Amino acid sequence: MEKTEDMMWVARCVLLDDRKAFASLVDKYQGRVKRFFLSLTGGDESLSDDLAQETFIKVYYHLRSYKGLSSFSTWLFRVAYNLYYDELRRRGDRYLESLDEATAIPQSPEPVDRRLDMTRALSILRPEERTVVTLYFVEDMAIARIAAVTGIPEGTIKSHLSRAKQKLGEYLKKNGYERVE
Repeated sequence: MEKTEDMMWVARCVLLDDRKAFASLVDKYQGRVKRFFLSLTGGDESLSDDLAQETFIKVYYHLRSYKGLSSFSTWLFRVAYNLYYDELRRRGDRYLESLDEATAIPQSPEPVDRRLDMTRALSILRPEERTVVTLYFVEDMAIARIAAVTGIPEGTIKSHLSRAKQKLGEYLKKNGYERVE
């Protein structure tokens, strides 16, 4: 149903230049795209908003190039993924260093808040691992769909997930979180 509805809106945008149809697509996916960027940027709301806006602008101007071979949301997240990695390349290593500093975990003997701080936990992962974890666990995408979004082979995605789970498990244990069965 979702794919059919999205295809209808895309067709209206392309064939009829229907801006309301595009607004419907934006309304539907805006939260998910922003959440994706928030996970990748260490919770940087300003940058996440900018990247989300850039994503939808790029999608709007390139909608005619969408072939419909994958779902619209897969194509949309591919555009978002590419924009994020373009931004990483543009900013270089100093951005990754500032991301690490911004999400550094203050050491305290007693945890005040036992809720998992996902932003800090995700900051220990490499960018590719963070992307795969976000798409898999936050966006609930299947491995095959993550491969379509990222262009990374499925086996590599599974490796990234495995390594990320191990790193996150060690982080949680080190920071006083215990496994609940």
